[in-house]
Parts: sequence; structure tokens; C-alpha cells
Amino acid sequence: MKIALLGNKDFDSLEFHIHDSLRHLGHEVFYIDIKDVVKIPFRFNYWGMKLFPKYDLSVFKNIATRIIEQSPDLVICTYRFIHPQCIEMIKKELKNSLVIHINPDALTTFQGQQIFMSPYDAYFTKDPFIVDFMKNKMELNTFYFPEAFNDRVHNFNIENRKKLEEKINIDVVCFGNLYPYRSKMVEKLIAADIDVKLFGTPDRRYSLNKLNNRFQNEFLTGSRKAEVLLGSKIVFNNFHYAEIESVNAKFFEIAGIGAFQICDYKPTLDEYSIIPKEKFTFNKINEAIELIKYYLDRPQERYELAEKQRLHFLANHTYDIRMEQLFNILNI
Repeated sequence: MKIALLGNKDFDSLEFHIHDSLRHLGHEVFYIDIKDVVKIPFRFNYWGMKLFPKYDLSVFKNIATRIIEQSPDLVICTYRFIHPQCIEMIKKELKNSLVIHINPDALTTFQGQQIFMSPYDAYFTKDPFIVDFMKNKMELNTFYFPEAFNDRVHNFNIENRKKLEEKINIDVVCFGNLYPYRSKMVEKLIAADIDVKLFGTPDRRYSLNKLNNRFQNEFLTGSRKAEVLLGSKIVFNNFHYAEIESVNAKFFEIAGIGAFQICDYKPTLDEYSIIPKEKFTFNKINEAIELIKYYLDRPQERYELAEKQRLHFLANHTYDIRMEQLFNILNI
């Protein structure tokens, strides 16, 4: 099948993994990003599109033209700020092609709500709460579509788990964007005498004096992400507050890598996880602290739970499996 993919080309992004999976499954993929059309830094282009409607429309008309020229059988879009007229153009010219949207993020990322005004043939999103209001309130053709992990990228070959932990030398790791909500929770761990190391990006709008010396000045991706997570005794994965019933992509990556995580409880975890939720989830921060302190001194229990979860995710939650599920829903 010939597929056009409109989205971010950064390594280890959702679109990167969708592209990798589609190619692995034997499909021809035309992969296009805004950066392919506008050769200026993304942040300048973002504000240009946000502040100047004619510029915004011009950029997405250009993208639509390039996609139409490829005559794909399926168009997959992931950006939430695609101009509705871009989708209208594609639909008008490619009458026999399906045009769909995959929304990989939480409730707060709908921006100008452009996707609700765009005539996609189908919408896919990870949060049952979002599925409900899109499907039942707006009557959009919406499907539940959880995130996944890439077993070709999120992997690290370890010979001895204990030796890797000694090399990495981290009790508890937290990675990704450290916005204020997550920062305050990490501060609670530190106050409870838990040694936390941070990989990722601090929120520069606020003072993080209590956390500055915890940052390792590295953003984790690919096999290095797998190495650090596997080598850390525990991964603390506190979801964004806008994850109403869903979980983040990191949940799937951590589990698929085979690392051991402590995370917020969400209803969908009963569906994803093979290990009992009470073994690794919390509703209150003091519960997270208790779990962390319990597992720090029980490596064998951590290893066994993490390995059981890894095998389950490898069999059920890879991007290759998700793409096959997508095609089954679309009946193509």
C-alpha cells in the first residue's frame, strides 16, 4: 500500500515509529513534515502560523499539494494544528483515498481544535474519555487507539541486570519534560530521602532550585533510553494531569524495554498490563513513596515483574501490532 504520513520527523517521535513500522511491514511511505516545506526554525514557523492566518493556510496548501502529487491510498496525519483546508484539498483530489488522524497526546493538546473541523474519514485517539466526546457528542468516526513501543528502537541487550544497575548507579529515574506538576511530585520523593536522577528538559519558566542538581544534562532516546531505564532500579512515571483515562507513551516504552516502573493508576492499565495494578501503581504520592522504598531492596521481585511485563508488551503492544490493528479497523 502507498501511504502518506504527515507529522514530525524527529527521531523517537510517534511519527518516526509509525514510519519505521509501516516500512517494516512492507508499505511504501511518503513521509512529510512542516520542516520539509518551510526552511526556518520550527518555533518561528509555529508562531508565524499561529499569528498570521494567510501564512498558515499557505504552508498547509503546499503540504496538501505534495501529498496529492503522490496519490497515496491512505493519508495519516498526526499534527493537531493542520489547517482544515489542507484536509479538504486532499479529500477533494484523492476521492478514493482514506484520510485519517491519529492523536497521540492528552486532552490539553487540541490547540485551536482544528481536527474537529477537518473532514477526516476516521479519528484515532488513546483516551476513552476523548473517544466518548468526539464520537457521541460530535458524531465523528472515532476509534480507541492506545500508544505502543518500538522493539527495534527501544531495546538494549543486557547480559547481567545487576551489573548494569551497578554501572548506571541510579535508584529512581524520571525522564522527559519536567513541567511544574511533575516537578512538585519529584520534590516529594526527594523530601522522603529517595535519590532521584532526572533526564530531560526542565521547565524554564519556574525556579527549580530543589531539582537542578538532579538533572543529568541528557535527553534520552532510542537504545540509550533503554540502557538507562534498564540500569535504573525504578522508573518513576507520573502522567500528565490531562491523561484522564489514558497513559503516556513512556508507559509502553518502559514496559516494552523491560524496566520496572511506578506510575499513576488509570483505568486502562487493567487492559494493558499483565501484572496486577497494585504491584506498581499509586493514587497518592505517599503510596508511590511506599512502593519505591519497598522495591529498592527487592531486586529479584522487580526483575521478575518487569520481565513478565516485557514479554506481554512484546506480544501485544508494539507499533507493528498497532498498525495491523489500524488496518483492520479501516478494513484495508
